Amino acid sequence: MKGWAQQLAGALLVLVFAAAVGGFVLLLRAQQGGLAASLAIAHIRAVSPPDGATNVPLGGEIRADYISRPSNDPIIKLEPPVGVTLDNPHWEGTTFVIEYHGLRDNSLYHAELDQDEWSGKGEHKQIKVRWAFRTGSLHASTPTPPISPKPVPSSSPSAMPNLIWYGFGDSNMVAKDWNGQPRGTSELRVAGQSPDGSKLLAADPTARIVDSAGNVLGTLTAVRSYVWWADDSSAMCMLGGNLRGDELEVVGVNGHWTAIASIPPPGSPQQVMKLAACSELNHRAIVYGYGFGNIYSLKLISLIDGHVIYQQTYPNPMLGLVASPDGQFVAEQFPGSPPITQIRQLPSGRIVGQLTGVYVHGFSWDGSIVGGDISGYAGPGQAQVIDWRTNRVLWRMDDSSFPVVLPRPFGTELAMAVWSPGSFTAGIYDIHADGRVVIIAAGRPPLQAF
Repeated sequence: MKGWAQQLAGALLVLVFAAAVGGFVLLLRAQQGGLAASLAIAHIRAVSPPDGATNVPLGGEIRADYISRPSNDPIIKLEPPVGVTLDNPHWEGTTFVIEYHGLRDNSLYHAELDQDEWSGKGEHKQIKVRWAFRTGSLHASTPTPPISPKPVPSSSPSAMPNLIWYGFGDSNMVAKDWNGQPRGTSELRVAGQSPDGSKLLAADPTARIVDSAGNVLGTLTAVRSYVWWADDSSAMCMLGGNLRGDELEVVGVNGHWTAIASIPPPGSPQQVMKLAACSELNHRAIVYGYGFGNIYSLKLISLIDGHVIYQQTYPNPMLGLVASPDGQFVAEQFPGSPPITQIRQLPSGRIVGQLTGVYVHGFSWDGSIVGGDISGYAGPGQAQVIDWRTNRVLWRMDDSSFPVVLPRPFGTELAMAVWSPGSFTAGIYDIHADGRVVIIAAGRPPLQAF
């Protein structure tokens, strides 16, 4: 993955002496975060498909709307180039148009426009404009604009409600909606459900992905060390190592994958990289460095071009790190008596909250409440749901238990699956931000959920 320099306010000006042309060459390169600046330098009003667009057709036109026609035609490339055809470049007034064909469905593409404004002598102005978009499925016909940082639910919700999957003992997996109503069963042994419960990843060597009716949608052909469902429930982030470091990839439910970034091995002490969040809706993933039971580093990575948006190292290592589904908040959990958990907002890096004596297991979808326990990462503890901004306890369980958290997509509530070794009971509870509780299921452990 091609790297980019750190974000600058404007374009980076690199002055290079070019003896072959008997003058100076002025090279202007667009930096990540400076797309608007680079478009202005190139005298381009807009590009289409726009940066961050989704559901882009597999064949169509790339358009660059100039303020005025440049002296030389631009050169446009798409990466990855496999199977891609670019042809019939032409002008429509001041808009440069080139047709493309052969894009893969549900794949991330980087577009690069090279604008060379050298007249043959004097200053040589070369401008690079780079942006990214993602294709849709085979039936997609219209690109969508970039999704806002705060995703909102559709005004016309799907007929299928969000599902919670679970199973007690050796029984089949059961699906219920968030009101506790049964919605189906599955004989599949499940490694994990998508956030909305519409898809399941099989816990077998085939790594099949099936829908809630059991239809096979695709297969993970090369599973990395760590797999994390994306918040849009249509893809997964995969992270795994090789001799160069760790490869971060996004894999669609149909098995198509896109390389995002190569993450160099962390420095001393020896660490492996793990996933904490995968947000296709906000185009970001969180990875962290783990070694010898501690966490030493964090990176917030763009899923558009793989650049590091934010990074943090921890001279005093942490015991745990948990992220909100959209990658906006992380709970950083430090040892102590009592242990301290601080809430950090990304990408600003600001500390916006603190909890004492609570080990966080997960956030609600909007990041406003957390589910955890008071074990301090040492074992079973009293499960709690807390508004971390006010430290108000919304719900607690009397018995010590092992909790697991599932946030409700686009909601303010979360489900908590708990099993208590002391009383040998287990259950799943839906806890709302106002403290209301809905019992989804109750039974005897072992409990497999989410």
